[in-house]
Amino acid sequence: MEACNPRPALTADNPGSVRLCCLAITVVLHLAVLWLIYENRPAAITPPLPLTLSARWVGDASVNDAPAKAAAAAIPTQAVVKKPVPAQKQAVQKPASKPIPKPVPRVPAPPTPKATPIAKAEPVTERAAPATPISADTRQGDSAATPIKSRQSGNGAGSSAPIARDPRLNNPEPPYPYESRRRGEEGRVILKVRVAADGTASSVEVDKSSGYRRLDMTARRTVSRWTFIPAKQNNAAVEAWTKVTILFQLRA
Repeated sequence: MEACNPRPALTADNPGSVRLCCLAITVVLHLAVLWLIYENRPAAITPPLPLTLSARWVGDASVNDAPAKAAAAAIPTQAVVKKPVPAQKQAVQKPASKPIPKPVPRVPAPPTPKATPIAKAEPVTERAAPATPISADTRQGDSAATPIKSRQSGNGAGSSAPIARDPRLNNPEPPYPYESRRRGEEGRVILKVRVAADGTASSVEVDKSSGYRRLDMTARRTVSRWTFIPAKQNNAAVEAWTKVTILFQLRA
């Protein structure tokens, strides 16, 4: 039996076999220890990636939700088509025919002429002043002249009142204020003017108002720049009072 199944015998007489066996056991033990170490070692720690934070304004929440809402609204929804309910037939009554009235021919209204504003100064009537200083009123032109001082006494020859409306003087007409034209303001202004011996208006006062301050001031400002032919007393220029009438009228 021993001849059929030979086994190596580890005896003290064979030291090489003993060493080989010890070496094999040592290798197996080392491999087992290495395997245990490998299985029980901790997992490798992966360093975290660098993180960069940024802040920016994203706008209003309603504005940011608009694309999402638009995308949701873009999804077509399956509409449920309802079958139309047949309407009940109703008897349609024909309206009774009414007689068509004949058109009445229109008569065109005559064109209304536009109003043209004018402002004019009424002429001052010349009147000889007597030697004695008195007040003289004229009804036609509402003008009066009163010599303030007479240098010589006489019978009144060579005496006259101040003159304002003379072609040689070239006095301008007063302008019609725009606001007065727009409001339709009209009236007559009577001014009391003190004419100096050199023909200038040394004083201008409103003797009778037109009822509108704007027209009164325009007339007063215009006449104060006028040049007059001074009054004469015995052929000598003297200072005197006169009245000037300015008429503001919107001509139709």
